[in-house]
Amino acid sequence: MSHDINLKDLDSLIRFREHLVHFNATLKDEFGSMRSHWNETRQIWNDEKSHAFERELDELWPGIRRYLEATNDHEAHLRRLIELFEAVAQTRL
Repeated sequence: MSHDINLKDLDSLIRFREHLVHFNATLKDEFGSMRSHWNETRQIWNDEKSHAFERELDELWPGIRRYLEATNDHEAHLRRLIELFEAVAQTRL
């Protein structure tokens, strides 16, 4: 892998990591909020469609959890990569 990166590329990488961190936080918060809201609503909406919805929601969480756990490592890797590129850029100045 080539580590020849310019400041525009570095800025793009920084923005991507920030977006990833924000997306992951939003995904986790929104799924938790939906789950909580569903727990309140399922007492009212209790038919075959609601049971199907609950099954889908239950099946979705393990995949989201795996994704969030995996991207924790990606976020950390990107942070270290950005720090490395910033250090290289500083030595070039």
